[in-house]
Amino acid sequence: MSDNPIVSIRNLSKHFGRFKALDDVSLDIHAGEIFALLGPSGCGKSTLLRILSGFETPTSGDVLLDNKDLVPLKPNKRPINMVFQSYAVFPHMSVEDNVAYGLKMEGVAKAEIKTRVEEALEQVHLAQFGKRKPHQLSGGQRQRVALARVLVKKPRLLLLDEPLSALDAKLRDAMRLELVKLQEAVGITFVIVTHDQAEAMAIADRIAVLNEGRLRQVASPSQLYQKPVDAFVADFVGTIHCFDIDSAAQEGDAMRVNSALLGTVKLPSDAVAHSFDSAHSSSAESVVAIRPEHIHVAAQQPLTADVALLGSLGDIAFQGQHSIVEIMLDGRASLTAVTTNSDAQALHAAGTGSPVWAHWSGSDMLLLPKDAKGAFS
Repeated sequence: MSDNPIVSIRNLSKHFGRFKALDDVSLDIHAGEIFALLGPSGCGKSTLLRILSGFETPTSGDVLLDNKDLVPLKPNKRPINMVFQSYAVFPHMSVEDNVAYGLKMEGVAKAEIKTRVEEALEQVHLAQFGKRKPHQLSGGQRQRVALARVLVKKPRLLLLDEPLSALDAKLRDAMRLELVKLQEAVGITFVIVTHDQAEAMAIADRIAVLNEGRLRQVASPSQLYQKPVDAFVADFVGTIHCFDIDSAAQEGDAMRVNSALLGTVKLPSDAVAHSFDSAHSSSAESVVAIRPEHIHVAAQQPLTADVALLGSLGDIAFQGQHSIVEIMLDGRASLTAVTTNSDAQALHAAGTGSPVWAHWSGSDMLLLPKDAKGAFS
């Protein structure tokens, strides 16, 4: 992956009447990376993809590909191809003919078409299926036909709109690996739209999280998870428990936070989001947060924990390599903790409703603004 941007998006907005589908979005996509656009339904990710492909025109802003303005170019004049959610393969054509279709429309010589189709089918491991019709293929194979059909045109940029959503869970996991391997083999920049956090985290080199048309954060999967810019991003890319605070003040190298539920907790400086500004962010605009894997559950009150909350044991869900334990707190609030199966079995033996302590270290917490009011890399 190159550090040089292949795509530069600057102050991009798209309005549909009074509705702002995109609101002043700026980001770079690097050559050779898998870049994911992630967010809930209606966040603007599909609109951004359609602007890149040329099917929508921005209200304002610039879109550059290799430093050239894309906006005036029609979709068929852009060195960009798109794989749709439905794959859109032609049912009456063979696999070979599906893959060759775009080249035939461009008037490419027959000999070159044959060579390029063979190469594309090899890339997606379908060389032996060229004579078959789409109905003779599995869902994963039809997806690879759609990929081969765009790869054969050797685009500078490949756009994928929810590419795995039509597959069952097991095949979806397998195809995630296939997509990564394919991208590494062909070296084309992929831009993927998805609402599936696990899919984006597993596939992408970097992820842009959008909400309500605004860019919230652009970062690697690990950075998004470990250093979210605000409470929305932290919650969207994984499970997290957030607690309101009464005050937050710098104390040496640490941040002293007061919470009605948690009491007073000291957080190390690296637990404070860089978007948090203690001089300008009121306590009503900020939260402290903890992820379930950092919460421990004990039958006896811990002696050394920075935070310890008494509750009652709720449901225990076996997840294979670990279990999810629910701790019921006063006021019908609850926490979930990720535990080992052996610890979960010991808790299960105590029985639902038994008193338990949820406890954790202040060093595992995060101090986050509820809304960072902008994008951070």
